[in-house]
Amino acid sequence: MKRSARIAQRQIRSGPSSTYADTPAKRRKVGEAAEETRKASTVEKPVEDDGKRLAEKKWQAWSAHATSSPFPDFPHPTPQECESAYRVLDDLHGAAVEEEFKDPETPETIPHVLDAIVVALLSQATSWNNAKRAMRSMKEVYGSVFAYDVIVPGGQQKLQDTIQCGGLHVRKSKLLMGVFAEVWERHGKWDLDHLFDKSNEDAMKEIMSYKGMGPKSAYVVMSWCLKRNPFTVDTHVYRIAGLWGWRPKDCTRELTQSHLDALVPQELKFKLHFLLIHHGRSCPACRGQRCEVRERIKSS
Repeated sequence: MKRSARIAQRQIRSGPSSTYADTPAKRRKVGEAAEETRKASTVEKPVEDDGKRLAEKKWQAWSAHATSSPFPDFPHPTPQECESAYRVLDDLHGAAVEEEFKDPETPETIPHVLDAIVVALLSQATSWNNAKRAMRSMKEVYGSVFAYDVIVPGGQQKLQDTIQCGGLHVRKSKLLMGVFAEVWERHGKWDLDHLFDKSNEDAMKEIMSYKGMGPKSAYVVMSWCLKRNPFTVDTHVYRIAGLWGWRPKDCTRELTQSHLDALVPQELKFKLHFLLIHHGRSCPACRGQRCEVRERIKSS
């Protein structure tokens, strides 16, 4: 997607009261003008040594299986199983998933990397509806979800109060303010769009270097913004993968993500992810031990 098209599709950013600059050049000017205010804000600077150690630990764990399954002798799902699952789930849930995509608060793409990190952090460990509540509140208070020149000087307490309606507001406000401070410290602006020109590995390395951004949240950014189309594993997908025999029994969610990203055909990844999520939300049997869809896949 061309840069002009990405800028034109900033659905979440939109709003008549937005004070956030709309181009990278304006962003830099706004960021420079806000630097003195930022220094006086209540942002706590991350502890550098601890942050580096944590970032390196996350990177080593992910990069060990960045291009291959951590379970080379575990053959499931096969391409045929993925295709069967896609057909069956699309028949059951395709219309509902397409309807979700029509939600004006669910953007087709997020055109800027830092903005996608904000959305990923707000949507952690909660429903998309709760994340949208937090974003609506930010638009009301700051004029935009991404008005960093207003959010940062306002301080963590104000942000915490603003996103309380979305849940986990103490943790998320601290993570967000930490990311903003770290991005400015490294780049001198609230802009990470240089990652569009980086390899998958380099992009993942920087995204995961920010506190709170593990492989799952980084994959959200890689998919929704950078359009690299990895296969993301949330709670529903992880549970179904276990019930369907698509992962080893005691496999962690992080390793399941690496495994499925390696085995699910590229052309199926994006929509199959959403179909599995919808199935996990709506299928009572998938909360137990038997699922009709699995039986249909096995018999097809």
